[in-house]
Amino acid sequence: MDIQANKYDVIVVGGGAAGMIAAGRAAECGKSVLLLEKNRRMGMKLKLTGNGRCNVTNMAPLNTFTEHYFDSAPFLHNAFSVFYNEELIALLRNLGVPTKVSGQGRVFPVSDCSGDIVHALRGYLEKSGVVALDSSAVERLLISGGCIQGVCCADKREFYASKVIIATGGKSYPETGSSGDGYAWAEQAGHRIIPLRPGLVGFEVRERWVKDLPGISLDNAEINFVRGTKKKRMRGEMIFTHYGVSGPLFLDAGAELSDGLALGNAVPVSLDIYPRAAAPEIARIFEEAARLTPHRRCKSVIAGLVPQKLALVCLGAARLPAEKQIHALIKNEKSCLINSLKALQLTILRPRPLKEAMVTRGGVCTAEINPKTMESRIVPGLYFCGEVIDVAGCCGGFNLQAAFSTGFVAGESAALK
Repeated sequence: MDIQANKYDVIVVGGGAAGMIAAGRAAECGKSVLLLEKNRRMGMKLKLTGNGRCNVTNMAPLNTFTEHYFDSAPFLHNAFSVFYNEELIALLRNLGVPTKVSGQGRVFPVSDCSGDIVHALRGYLEKSGVVALDSSAVERLLISGGCIQGVCCADKREFYASKVIIATGGKSYPETGSSGDGYAWAEQAGHRIIPLRPGLVGFEVRERWVKDLPGISLDNAEINFVRGTKKKRMRGEMIFTHYGVSGPLFLDAGAELSDGLALGNAVPVSLDIYPRAAAPEIARIFEEAARLTPHRRCKSVIAGLVPQKLALVCLGAARLPAEKQIHALIKNEKSCLINSLKALQLTILRPRPLKEAMVTRGGVCTAEINPKTMESRIVPGLYFCGEVIDVAGCCGGFNLQAAFSTGFVAGESAALK
């Protein structure tokens, strides 16, 4: 085999968000770059994000942006100082993809089409001169004398470079090729892997009534629970599923709920399904209904506040017949009904499996990676970026921004060092 024909300055393994931007940036800096992707096409998982709309980042200011990462905020500070949301938006605009800001600062392509982002990044690779090979699965790293030498593919092809960037993603969404290959290579290089667990995933609950509500969603709900000795309160959108609960509210609360579950105990959650009104205001709604339409059934009154099926759940929790007329409610019954709206009890049993998660928590230990360069502190010339690192954030574009930022830093550092 002609080694020179297979020699590059930088090799990037993984054609997702982090890998494509790492390869493009390294090539922009004047280096010969090879990008290897085991799938038939690059950007498969990226194409699925944001329900096909691709929530690329968030416009939250940096001082609050990092609050949306579970335990990895300090590690990401430098990457964000180098390449942040404004730089990403400018890059996409230069690649022909204008963006827009939606609710809660979320940034999407104007077209609401994730395929436009993937197409633009492929164009970035081509424009920068990256040699991009699909259907090229890497089998192992080539390490000699404690330094990186290149990679060996499953078909026994070997490619050589003094700089290798691992951007293989996590282990969630395995159908997109995220099978956790990068963790084995990191361990081969001597790195410690923080145990993998699901991030941004739904939860199974004990209560059987939930199974009657699949597909019922609330655009504004609030949960209260205890983590350790601290009371937690979070608000957002949620959806009931055949197994329990999901949606942005529970996805974002997932880290703290999962940490509680890791101790072996179910986590009680108090669910406020009508947080827009306090208990006294709801009492006045009942009183007004009793005055104006005294023979109106309770289920009809409650269904004016929340979806009808959920209204029946509330009546059941309050132990009231659905057909009872609103004027016939006594004081204690009103209190129980209000409590069912403001503090419906759920018992969180377990998260759904990792394969259903949007992101993977855990991964290559950040203490063993230089946050200023993304280079391994163990093997010179080896770099990590994206979800393969123990970095995970909340919904809203935070995970993709972390992937783009760490990828940009890894690509630039590998090229300029």
